[in-house]
Amino acid sequence: MPRFITTAILACAAAAPWLAPAPAAADWDKARLSREIVAIERDANGRLGVALLDLKDRSLWSHRGSERFPMQSVFKWPLAIAALQAVEAGKLRLDQPVTIKRSEFSLYHSPLAKAFKGEANAYPVRELIALAAGESDNTAADILMREIGGPRAVTAMLKAGGITGISVDRYERQFQPEVFGLAGFGWSDVIDEPAYRARLSALDPARRKAALQAALKDPRDSATPEASVAFVEAQAKGNWLREPAHSALIDRITLETKSGPDRIRAGLPQGARFAHKTGAGLTMDGINHATNDIGLVTLPNGRVFAIAVYLAGSTADAKAREAAHAAVARLAVSALR
Repeated sequence: MPRFITTAILACAAAAPWLAPAPAAADWDKARLSREIVAIERDANGRLGVALLDLKDRSLWSHRGSERFPMQSVFKWPLAIAALQAVEAGKLRLDQPVTIKRSEFSLYHSPLAKAFKGEANAYPVRELIALAAGESDNTAADILMREIGGPRAVTAMLKAGGITGISVDRYERQFQPEVFGLAGFGWSDVIDEPAYRARLSALDPARRKAALQAALKDPRDSATPEASVAFVEAQAKGNWLREPAHSALIDRITLETKSGPDRIRAGLPQGARFAHKTGAGLTMDGINHATNDIGLVTLPNGRVFAIAVYLAGSTADAKAREAAHAAVARLAVSALR
């Protein structure tokens, strides 16, 4: 396992200036946060988990902070770091080509699959990292995770870094069908997504609902809000990677990602910077599996804090679920003092 280093945020500010420390200690009006989060959760019609962590004085507040929530694509942020650790360990190179076959496409969102031509193409590891962490590409994520040794390699990296509240256990091709009661796909299976979606739609609704309720309680592929902000803090401090250029690469990818514009980002003031990773699951039978967002906020006044918002099992529509994220962000900023 790679050697971890701990550097102050100031040490990496040259590579990532938005990570510069806050000029004054941040604190939260915790009574207000605890009071007002109740209404946000009620309006979200689901189980809401939130954690806020000031990066200067480590002041922490959370709501359901130690409860487990399904991550969905949030896992692709630690996956990208695990891949870079493999590069630093000499197991991979950033320019190393990885051949992907058409028969290896995963389910759901994949810009790689949409742009694919022919039966096989090679992609450098650097591009797979950017696709997975920056564009939430499921095919790129599954292939990259396979290259580093599978989901357990990501969980092992997190545990070695002191994060025990995040668990990565399955590939997308395994995990996504199981959420609703279908068997996951193995690497020898060629996924016919239209046929899969037809099978999913044809399932008995009672079976789908029962499977979803079980998935909402499944500790696999889950995270706690408090572990999530600790993970973000470690990235901001440069703890995960030895090479500053690798930390800067992750910072740039997560800062430039365009996903979730109506979630946390929508609740931040103009001029704030937000490096983050979203996650979202399907809605079936009126119940959404997960709508998530975690990241690092740098406010115009220089204050920096990590934030994690998880929403599971919501019966609200997509607009209302994302509005709950924005409401949490607005509350977090206004509760700073």
